[in-house]
Parts: sequence; C-alpha cells; structure tokens
Amino acid sequence: MMSTTRARRLLLVAPLAAACLVGAPAAAIAKPSGFDPAVIAQFQAEAPLDAVANAVGEQGRGAFADTYSNLYVDTDHHRVTVYATDAGRAAKLLAAAKRAHPDIDLALATVVHADYTKVALDAGIAKIMAGNDGVKAADLTVYSAAAAPDGSGIQVTAKQSATSPSFRSALSASAGGGIPVTVTAGKPITPRSWRWNDTKPFIGGDVLVGNDHKSGYLAQCTSGLATEKGGHDYLLTAAHCFPNGAHVYGEGDAVGHFNYTFGNSIGTVTSLNAHWDAEVIDTGSSGGAGSNSDEADTPTGKWYVVNSSAYSYNGQTVCQDGARSYYNGHGVPCGTKVDNQDVTYTESWDDGSTHSVRGVHGTASYSSTDGDSGALVFTVTSSTARQARGMVSAGNSDSDTYWTESPDILGAFGMTLNPHV
Repeated sequence: MMSTTRARRLLLVAPLAAACLVGAPAAAIAKPSGFDPAVIAQFQAEAPLDAVANAVGEQGRGAFADTYSNLYVDTDHHRVTVYATDAGRAAKLLAAAKRAHPDIDLALATVVHADYTKVALDAGIAKIMAGNDGVKAADLTVYSAAAAPDGSGIQVTAKQSATSPSFRSALSASAGGGIPVTVTAGKPITPRSWRWNDTKPFIGGDVLVGNDHKSGYLAQCTSGLATEKGGHDYLLTAAHCFPNGAHVYGEGDAVGHFNYTFGNSIGTVTSLNAHWDAEVIDTGSSGGAGSNSDEADTPTGKWYVVNSSAYSYNGQTVCQDGARSYYNGHGVPCGTKVDNQDVTYTESWDDGSTHSVRGVHGTASYSSTDGDSGALVFTVTSSTARQARGMVSAGNSDSDTYWTESPDILGAFGMTLNPHV
C-alpha cells in the first residue's frame, strides 16, 4: 500500500507493482445533488466587479504597465481597488479600459497609490527566485516570493532559520530598486474530474493515469484545459504529472477506486512548460472529436461549456473540479478566495528536480487535495457557462491551492480553448 504521509501533494504517485489508495465503494461516496445556490449568487455579485478588473488588468499589463501595480476585488463593499504609482496615468488607464470595454462601470473603481509598479516588483521577484535554480528541494531556503497586494514591496516565505533581519536585507539588495522585502516562515510547496475512465471527447475534470516523472512509479492527476491548435484537439494537465512521451489513460477500475489501472486511452504527452506547470496531451483527434472545452460539474453526469479565459485578481473566488476532491465527498469545491494574484514559487517534482512556477494562491475552508493536480480552476459566468482561470498546481494543505493561469498557459503553447460544444 502506498504511503499517504505526504498530505500536501496534489499529485498522487504509486509504485508500478503496488496496490494503491483504494477509495470507498461508489455507493458510499457522498456526492452533491446540485450546485449550491449561494455559489451562484456569489458569482453573480462578482460579475460587474470582475468585468472592471479584467478590463483594467488588460490595460495594466499593456500600455499602462508604467503605472499599474495591482488590483483587489472587494465583493463585500462592491468595489475594485486599483493600485497605481501615478494618479494621472491611472485616470488614463481607467479611461482606456472604458474605451476598450464600454459596458464596464468605472464608478466601481477606486485608485489607491502604490509605491512600485507590477513590472518593477516582478523583476525583483525574478532576481530573488533565480537563486533557486538547480537547488535540491531539501536545500531550498526561499520557498516563494510575491508582490504585496498594495504594491508596497515583496513578500517572501522561507525556512524558519532564514527569517533574520540580515537575510531580509540581503533579499532586498538582490531585488534591487530599493524595494523592501518582508520574510515570513513558510513551508515547502509540493505538487496536487471526476468523469471516470472517460471516452472521447475528453473534458476538464477527467481522471488521468500514467507513468510518473520518477521511474517505476505511476501518477494520477486530473485534466484541465481542453484546447486546440490548427484544428487539432489537445487536453492539458499539470506538468509535474507525466513526462514527455508518456501515454495517459483514464482510471480503469470501478468508479471511486483509485487503483492506477490503465483504462481508456487518452493520448500522449507531447510538450510541457514547467514555469506554468502545464503539459499537452495529444488526443490524436481533430475538430472537437478528441476534446471539448467543457468541465465536469454537479449534479453527476452534468457538464458545462468553458467559453472564456481570464486572469484572477485579489479578492475574487474560484472553483476547481479535481477528481480526488469529488470522490472524497467534497463535490466541486468553490469559494477559494485569491489572497495573492501573482506569486512565484519553487515546486519539487518526484524525480528530485525543482522548478520555478508562477501563479496564484487562494484559500478556503476546503480548497483542494492530493490528486487534483491539473484540474480546471474556473468561475461561473452563467447557468450554462464557465470561465477558465487556470489549472491546479500545488498546495500546503487541503485549505489552500496554488494554480497557474489559463491566459499564460494558452499563450505559452499558442493554443485556444477548444470551441466545439
């Protein structure tokens, strides 16, 4: 039987010859009968705020990168706080967002001064995290670095022994530009839909099984983005799940039993990008026959089209459709609230390698668990549609999740969401 002591992992691995983590019989699994109305209400309340955040973030990443720092979506007070270094430029940023998206309500936006731009903070974070290149997981000192939500500096998590004032000063010097750095003790960050042994076309939420990066082991993950390029159909999951060239299958045993049994063929991993913790599975089909941009949801057997993609911002909430969460009785977990929309962290894989990953962090009373890696992170845009926000990557506990963002992933592979429904 596989050891289950590594509770932080969102990827599940098992020796090829061992019996592995058998779940409860299907009849004993508690499954929700439908989507919680409170979740729908939450997303409806966020919709106009999200529209403003997306429009402003689009300009902030583009023509107004010289002033844009950060965003916070405050659902409780129905506001979007825009952090910028120059009030005049910020006013022009908002005007540009309104021109590009006339339907947004700028009365919802408030500009607050920030000390540093996102560009400057990102450059400082990159310099700090560059020191992790090639370092063994056991020897890591810095675990993550992120922009302070108010644009005032950089927030670092590190080993307890490295939280001294002198170490903080050294990190600040490394970041450059006079950017202040705060350091708190943290934990190493280690890698984390439920349609069982699915058949084509595959969608987000399918169970995936295949060879792990560590020789002699199998991995179980969850599918995320269904994409296309040149009319060809692909299925994406987390890069830490399977190596290039691995063939990926559905789980072939009875529903609810994670026995790492090869079921129906899904396809072969043809490329991966460790920085966005994403990899491409070629389904071998085209025109929507191999994959559809949908995600598995509740009630059982119901799924919804995923027809848009966006970044996540501080204060927003998301759902995810990980396989383990569903079959452990948590259904499709929602309510994970973004507390840092742009964090760079070092992730250690089963083969002993370490990789710098850039994504988002959020927390909830229950957020994700082992085996949810690669699952689609999404928001509810209507009763029949979902918006892709990214794919589950890692976590420190069941109450928190790191995910990488769908616009970055799609851009890295030159792909789009598969439009066939």
